[in-house]
Amino acid sequence: MVILVQALFSGLAQGCVYALIALGYSVIYSTLKMGHFAQGDFYMLGAFIGLNLAAAFGLPGVLVFMGAALLTSAVMLILEYAAYRPMYNGPPLALLICTLGMQYVVQEIAKTLWGSDVRRFPPLFANTVYYVSFLGDRIAISMQNVWVITVCIALMAALVLFMGKTKTGIAMGAVSMNRKAAALMGVKISTIIRSTYIIAAALAAVAGVLMGPLYSVSFSMGGITGNKAMTAAIMGGFGSLSGAIVGGVLLGIVETLGALYLSSAYKDVFSFVILILILFCRPQGILGQASITKV
Repeated sequence: MVILVQALFSGLAQGCVYALIALGYSVIYSTLKMGHFAQGDFYMLGAFIGLNLAAAFGLPGVLVFMGAALLTSAVMLILEYAAYRPMYNGPPLALLICTLGMQYVVQEIAKTLWGSDVRRFPPLFANTVYYVSFLGDRIAISMQNVWVITVCIALMAALVLFMGKTKTGIAMGAVSMNRKAAALMGVKISTIIRSTYIIAAALAAVAGVLMGPLYSVSFSMGGITGNKAMTAAIMGGFGSLSGAIVGGVLLGIVETLGALYLSSAYKDVFSFVILILILFCRPQGILGQASITKV
């Protein structure tokens, strides 16, 4: 039982990180109605930027998070202006392919700036382990996992409040429902597009900084994690913020329990098996709504 509880706690921390990246997918899709396959690579870029801010400049944790989010968002806006914006009036498939190509652009930027070697991220939080009594036994609780969960929950709550309570968030909801009608009502579409990409990039960057001290940082780290986060977004219901959170947490817990009780060698397979099962049983996702198309 003790091992199970510890695994659930570790899976919750991992799942919260998946949920942060998945929220970026969902925000972009719900607002702009497009998939963004390069989201995982901005997670990688945020990790590298955070590594530089922490190791080269010795900034404290809060400034590392803020700096990584701001600089990653700036890179996202530059690439959006150069690559995505010319595609907005073209076929949707062209923009989708452009986001696929953006993965390699971001990876090459990282490889050029930081090389292809795997790097260690300096610890941002004290790696203290506390022991808590549970059913007559002791459970080891890592403070790094506690901080990961705390930061992720705080950002998730802030995003939900932002989308529901601020003018920009409400305008993003209006654009997601009908872009032309929103423009006629005075919503500046270009501002909403930029805001959407800033949010997605900032969430990915914070996730990268959170995971940096726990794992190594490399230019290829965004591929698998990005795919898992997209899997989480689809599992929860693509475009649903609450669905992205549920899908991410569920995926992290399933992965951890699968590695514990089955085999860690197949850890990366469990997520896609769950995705296939959900697509068969509930294609719209756990919290998604089935769409009805009139013909």
